[in-house]
Amino acid sequence: MRSRLYIAFHLQWLLSCFLEQSLHNIRPGIALDELGADSFDLVELQAIMEETFGIVIAEPLRTYVTFAELVDLIYKTMANPPAPPH
Repeated sequence: MRSRLYIAFHLQWLLSCFLEQSLHNIRPGIALDELGADSFDLVELQAIMEETFGIVIAEPLRTYVTFAELVDLIYKTMANPPAPPH
């Protein structure tokens, strides 16, 4: 299992590249819309995050979700993967 620090570091780098933002702009309390993400970006970003971290995020991401909330979501999803379909 990956630590929150590992997830935060990789997610910060991923968001920085994807949204073309400085790493210094990506702080725990900043929302994705404050970084310039719109709803179309979030669909692609969610797919990239799922592939990068080997998870499935059940709910679509929202523009108002913060960086810290994303780290938490990924951490919890990695700890409790969804059950495979029957």
